[in-house]
Amino acid sequence: MSDESTGNPGQQIQLGKSKILEGHTSYVNPVLIKDNLIISGSGDKTIKIWDINTSECLKTLEGHNNGIGSVFAKDNLIISGSGDTTIRIWDINTGECLKTLKGHTMGVKSVFAKDNLIISGSADTTIKIWDINTGDCLKTLKDHKYWVWSVFVKDNLIISGSEDKTIKIWDINTGRCLKKLEGHTSAVWSVFVKDNLIISGSSDKTIKIWDIDTGRCLKTLEVYKWSVGSVFVKDNLIIGSSWDNTIRIWDIDSGICLKTLKCHRDTVRSVFVKDNLIISGSSDKTIRVTPISQFPGELPIFRSVMDFYYLAPHLEREILDYFGGE
Repeated sequence: MSDESTGNPGQQIQLGKSKILEGHTSYVNPVLIKDNLIISGSGDKTIKIWDINTSECLKTLEGHNNGIGSVFAKDNLIISGSGDTTIRIWDINTGECLKTLKGHTMGVKSVFAKDNLIISGSADTTIKIWDINTGDCLKTLKDHKYWVWSVFVKDNLIISGSEDKTIKIWDINTGRCLKKLEGHTSAVWSVFVKDNLIISGSSDKTIKIWDIDTGRCLKTLEVYKWSVGSVFVKDNLIIGSSWDNTIRIWDIDSGICLKTLKCHRDTVRSVFVKDNLIISGSSDKTIRVTPISQFPGELPIFRSVMDFYYLAPHLEREILDYFGGE
């Protein structure tokens, strides 16, 4: 779901109007940006590589025997996890499959790479740590009760979200579970780490913000009418996708919803952000590239005005509706 260069601005991308990328024949699940490339995985069992400026599909990677659950880009490699229980490592330039990692007994829902390691979460309830060079499985982490939907690595910690409603924090070196975060009332489908914060999205229709050191829940964002499929953090913004066909953008400090984007015809399954662009994958089989430069910060300004001056309730509601606030 991610790209190792997330924290590095890297090569700047040309900005413009929203674009729609079409070519997959089933739902688009994971999406990410690597340099000037969009990488997408789909229920059609393929991974596609697109030019972000021209919207041209440059390559289609075939080899998995089931839908793609997750993709990650590291250096010149693409790592993919599939419902066929395997992880594949691909050369991003040639599209060649370099290795196939076998060991999970059910579908691979999430992959993440750090240094010379691949971390994978699976429907078999386990997390596995692999050597990226040899393909050997180094450790298997067992403590979740149900499917592991999402894994994220921060320094020497693995953060995982599961169908068992919990988030767990693991020591990547020992494989020991250090903390269990409880508070969601349904499956945790996505986790993201920003500084000392864990951001989680759940089918309980909420996003929660947690302190990674104490495990305490700091905020709960409750606006969705449907499940939260994916979360991503960029600067001071949380970007979340939902089964109500929307993407919502939040201020991480205040918890205020800045904007609601209705840009897909079906469930938005994943989001990825780089520079000033949101990349989203949907059950409508498309990928959308949407600039976000125009609206962040506008709603908090109006809220501060409303806090200082008395506004008639109907006028306050109109302002909030205009900016997509709740």
